[in-house]
Amino acid sequence: MVESTGRFDQVVHADALASSLGLRAGLKLSAALALANQLTVHRRQPAAEAALLASLAAWAQQFTPTVALAPPATLLLEVGGCLRYFGGLSSLLEQVRAGLAELGHAVRMGCAPTPLAAQWAAWLGLPPVMTAGDLPAVLAAMSIRVLQPDRKQADGLSQLGINTLAQLQRLPRGGLNKRFGPALLLQLDRALGKVADPREPFVAPDRFERCIDLDYPFEQLDVFLLLADRLLAELAAFLSGRGLGVQAVLLRCKHEGLPASVLPVGFGVPLRRAAEMQAVLAERAARFSLPAPVLAVTLLADVLHPLDGQPLSLFGPGGDADGGDASLLLARLAARLGDDAVCGLVAVDEHRPELAWQAVQPGAAGTAQARGERPGWLLPQPLPLSIRDEQPWYGEALACIGQPERIESGWWDGEAVVRDYFQARGASGRRYWIYRDRVSHGWYLHGMFG
Repeated sequence: MVESTGRFDQVVHADALASSLGLRAGLKLSAALALANQLTVHRRQPAAEAALLASLAAWAQQFTPTVALAPPATLLLEVGGCLRYFGGLSSLLEQVRAGLAELGHAVRMGCAPTPLAAQWAAWLGLPPVMTAGDLPAVLAAMSIRVLQPDRKQADGLSQLGINTLAQLQRLPRGGLNKRFGPALLLQLDRALGKVADPREPFVAPDRFERCIDLDYPFEQLDVFLLLADRLLAELAAFLSGRGLGVQAVLLRCKHEGLPASVLPVGFGVPLRRAAEMQAVLAERAARFSLPAPVLAVTLLADVLHPLDGQPLSLFGPGGDADGGDASLLLARLAARLGDDAVCGLVAVDEHRPELAWQAVQPGAAGTAQARGERPGWLLPQPLPLSIRDEQPWYGEALACIGQPERIESGWWDGEAVVRDYFQARGASGRRYWIYRDRVSHGWYLHGMFG
């Protein structure tokens, strides 16, 4: 990976194979290509790195509300007040490590009484430093490179034979300040806790937007799904740290010379687990096509829903006690069949039973009040009943139970009804919903109770 210094491109990271060929951070790209002319070169994307670090900071807020950014690749978590909740430091560190690994990130962690000392411990891979009393000895053994001196400072320290922080501390502070400026000693004092080191707390944004810019365009749908799944995993990390969910997202594919391709994905209910969102996306993407090569993929989630306090299933992810499984199934069906193919039913303010419902999007709530006890299943058309021994008959005699519900409505639209509805029971124990038309005096079966 390379970045521009303004005058030339230089290597900032080399994988294991490239390192074995002599490549290292700080090397000019031209020199790197001279060593290995078959290199795959990726240009650093600072904006994408910053966005990723912010999304991971939001994820980390599930462990502590106090998180700070230390760009380009470090997060600071103040965990002193939450160790007991997570079962101690070792347990907390393991949960953080496992969570980041699940998101596809390798991590080095450090723990110390001060933010800067914790950063240095993470860079060096040192074990946790638990008390302020242990801190001076641990810092003393560190290389002066943790101070990140510039080239002039590094050369001056090297000429003095200074390689560790312990050696630096033995020199007169006045002379060091005069020769190297106050910055080096200020860092050391902050690491030791002698000088305050306030960090600006991270505040997560009210929306999520992430873009993956590509070095090479693609046209394959499976590549799009791979990138979209990665973005959804980042979204899930962002949501989990804040106790939020998302009910819909928008995926946008950028093309050269053409309008962007847009894929809206609805989930039916607010979700925050990556696997559930990815399952719905897979169904939706089956009906999605790419008209041209894709240069970038963006995921947008601008409406977030609070989920903390909602009960989760005893049986693991996906089994929410509030019907989340059913809602997720409906979302997957709608994604596969189309939004118009799946709907919910709600009651509306209408007395006539055959008109007292309306098709809506799954999960939408109705506003009408329930009108007595009515069956959930109505016949498409009321079925005329025969009369035997002065009782309505439908394969068995139907005995009316309870009081009738009288409905007189529709005179204003030409669909007037004047009916007396009864619950009826047969010898089989089945319950029916029947009515007597007060105009024709005939009996009709209109529905059945479960």
